[in-house]
Amino acid sequence: MRILFAIQNVGGIDFNRDIGATIPVKYTLKGLQNRGHTVVCLKLRGNSVELIDNVNKMESTASASLGVSGSMPFRLIEGGLRRIQRMVKAPYYAFFDTFRFFEACSLMLPDFDLCHEYNGLFCAGTSLASMRKKKPYILTFDADPILELEVVGKPLLGFHAAVAKKVAKFTYDRADRIICVSEPAKQQLVEVWRVDPEKISILPNGVDIHFFGANHDPSIPRSQFGLNDSPIVSFVGSFQLWHGLEMLVESFAYVLSEIPQAKLLLIGDGPARQIVENKISELGISQSVIIIGVVPHAEIPLLLSAVDVAIIPYPRLSQELWFSPLKLYEYMAAGKAIVASNYGQIADVIQDSENGLLIEPGDVNGFAGAIIRLLKDPSEREGLGQNARRRAIEKHSWEQYLIKIEAIYQDVLDRHAFLKKKTGALVK
Repeated sequence: MRILFAIQNVGGIDFNRDIGATIPVKYTLKGLQNRGHTVVCLKLRGNSVELIDNVNKMESTASASLGVSGSMPFRLIEGGLRRIQRMVKAPYYAFFDTFRFFEACSLMLPDFDLCHEYNGLFCAGTSLASMRKKKPYILTFDADPILELEVVGKPLLGFHAAVAKKVAKFTYDRADRIICVSEPAKQQLVEVWRVDPEKISILPNGVDIHFFGANHDPSIPRSQFGLNDSPIVSFVGSFQLWHGLEMLVESFAYVLSEIPQAKLLLIGDGPARQIVENKISELGISQSVIIIGVVPHAEIPLLLSAVDVAIIPYPRLSQELWFSPLKLYEYMAAGKAIVASNYGQIADVIQDSENGLLIEPGDVNGFAGAIIRLLKDPSEREGLGQNARRRAIEKHSWEQYLIKIEAIYQDVLDRHAFLKKKTGALVK
């Protein structure tokens, strides 16, 4: 297949950093190309559109061809209006970006079988281009960007919100297929956006079972961070307000009352870091907690090799989100004993006491008790970790993910060809 992958979403995907959604997007693009498909990526960058024609060499880019939006008069008008926008603090609507992306996609789409876009806020260029060129349009929806802003206390308001909703509704309706990461994400699309459930495919994230299953020497990170023989509890990921890290720190304080030599290893960074650090200081456990910060994704398997218990501490939120946490599958592939919130998609992947322990969201004592239980029982830890890795291999590898996405593409192409043939017959 010839696949044009589009990312108008300005801040969501940064190929220079292996964090968050960038990881599954990279695995998808590289995996499809390595399986013999032609994969080209268009990505908005500043006031231009970046073209990546070899996704295995993402550092090698070119500028995509543009129409009017590439001309000097257009750029001068755009620059002037953007300056005015900043001066009056007007909200961002992405009109210029959308037109620029529309032109780039329109010029390239005739040479491709389908277009696959990663969802974002005010991103309509790709859907407009695919409609104009009558090409199948597939959309990945791993989060509702409008709802996400509400959850973090930065909701869109008034006319700004109305435009965002109109654009989102247009792209969801235009899509021939929407790939979402979890059942809650599908429910959001069906119940809030009134999307036809028949055109939604649930495809959870996957994991590189070879990368995370490789043998590593745990003494290396233990020595590097002065952990010695301490029992280690860990969280890996971005420090977001909805990740429950403050609750994890509270739980760990209880763990220390029974296992004072234990250490909490927090790998990552993000908006909630100051809150986490304040809670650590408030509880007086700074000597037992190490915040490493962001590390290259390639170093995560080595760090996990030293971990005894891995945690996913999501709290219960006012609105259920769409979780398909990469950390869950990475913990599993690394053969770690997992303690996780009984919430969302996590509960579909983890069977309590079989391949992990499930605790009610926000239950500080419950998490503490589960961690203590596993730290005191090496045999149970090992058994849960082995079962978790076995399930990761059987159900959650990127290889299986790619096979499923290929099937989705083929189904969309077949339906598109059928409708085109049917329409042609009716015209005759």
